[in-house]
Amino acid sequence: MKIQSLPLIPPVDARARLMIAALDQFTRRGYAGTSVRELCEAAYVTKPVLYYYFKSKEGLYLKLMEESYARFETILTDLTSFSGTVRQRVIHFCEGLFTSYVEQLSLVKLCYAIYYGPPQGAPSFNLEQYYDRVLDEIKGLVEEGLVQGEIKPGNVLDIVWTITACLSIAIEEQLCRSNPRINGVSMTRMLELVFEGIARPCQDDFTLQRQHEQGV
Repeated sequence: MKIQSLPLIPPVDARARLMIAALDQFTRRGYAGTSVRELCEAAYVTKPVLYYYFKSKEGLYLKLMEESYARFETILTDLTSFSGTVRQRVIHFCEGLFTSYVEQLSLVKLCYAIYYGPPQGAPSFNLEQYYDRVLDEIKGLVEEGLVQGEIKPGNVLDIVWTITACLSIAIEEQLCRSNPRINGVSMTRMLELVFEGIARPCQDDFTLQRQHEQGV
C-alpha cells in the first residue's frame, strides 16, 4: 500500500508561517477573498493559533503592514548612511530601493492592490507614508546639492519628481510585466541622464557657454 507523505512544513515558527501565508494569500486572493480558514491551512496551523498571535484576520493584516513598514524604515536608514557626492548618494538610494522592492515584490503588489484597487474591507493603514518618506529623503538630498553647488539652481520639487519618476517607472515595470523592459541598470542610466541635465557645469564649461552666448 502506498503511503502518502505529509506536506513539508517550513522550518519556522507558527507566527512566522502565518505572516508568510498572509502575504501570499492576500496577494493572490485579495484581502476580502481570503478567509481565516485559508490562512490557517496555508500556514499549517489551527484557528486558535492565529487568534492567539493576532486576534483576527484584521490583526494579522495590520501586523503584516506594520512590520513591513518597520523594515522599510530600516532600509532607508541604511541607504541614507552612504557617503559621497549628492549624485552618488541619490543614485545609491534609488538603486537600493529598487533592489529592495524587487526582493519584496509580493508585498509591493499587495500594497498597490490595496491602495489602487477596489475597496476590500482591509483595516486602514497609511500606505502613502512609503511614498512620502521616499520623497522626503530625495528632497533633502536635492536641497543639499543646491546648497553645495552640485546642482544648478532650479525648482526643488521639479527635480525631486523627475528623480522619483525614474524610480517609480522602473518599479512599476516589474509589477506590470512578466518580462520587464527596464531593470536596475536601465534606471541608473536614466538617473545619470537626469544628473547630466541638472548638474552645475564646471567653471571652464560655464565660461565657454557664456562666451558662446555672447558670440565670442
